[in-house]
Amino acid sequence: MGPLRGPRILIYHQIGAGLGREMEVSLSAFKAQMDWLADNGEIVDLETALATRTQPGTENQYVLTFDDGYDDMFRLAYPLLLDRQLPFTLYLTTHPTESGEPLFPGGSAEPITWDQVKTMRESGLMTLGAHTHRHGDMRTTSRGEAREDLERSNELIESRTGERPRHFTYPWGYWSADADPVVRDLYVSATVGSGVGSGDQADEFKVNRIPVQLSDGVVFFKRKMHRGLQAEDKLRRKLRGYAGP
Repeated sequence: MGPLRGPRILIYHQIGAGLGREMEVSLSAFKAQMDWLADNGEIVDLETALATRTQPGTENQYVLTFDDGYDDMFRLAYPLLLDRQLPFTLYLTTHPTESGEPLFPGGSAEPITWDQVKTMRESGLMTLGAHTHRHGDMRTTSRGEAREDLERSNELIESRTGERPRHFTYPWGYWSADADPVVRDLYVSATVGSGVGSGDQADEFKVNRIPVQLSDGVVFFKRKMHRGLQAEDKLRRKLRGYAGP
């Protein structure tokens, strides 16, 4: 399989949590990845990448996105992003931030606070996106349930920050046919899990991203930036019975 077309939209979750889960990366690995991206292309904001993704020559554009909203992202990743003036997107799951309850109980996964969200927003570097209120699998929700959850998420973000989110990402990366019309009504873009390059997707509501994981290492991280997870994604989809975008 050849290289991906279009900007690389990266998925991060936790930074330096020390839980040993694939959805986190160490702080040292995160720093090394930021160095490599800066040396091998340009880190751009989400809206720039979405607007230019089908144009030639955008393969060396990189977008940093963070899912859920963990306090270690604010404590450990954000100072580095601020120091280097790197734009990024936070796709926020609102129930943990509103309630203070961890999205994944078990320690070292505390949610970000609204004050921390406001601090990052005031930097001018952050694009604030929505990631549902309860982080449920939207393939199992009705259209009405999806609308209720997403409107609750939007209302909380707007009331706490003064900003209504324009962008959305599906929990677990799983697109939903029932949720799709609701998402299109409430946002201007939506991202899903890994797959083909963003430059091959004309639909701005089904844009693929690339997950960055604990086990990547330097070599595999570079490979992902070149070719994504095309072979691995086909296997994952088959094992999980997922036939979405």
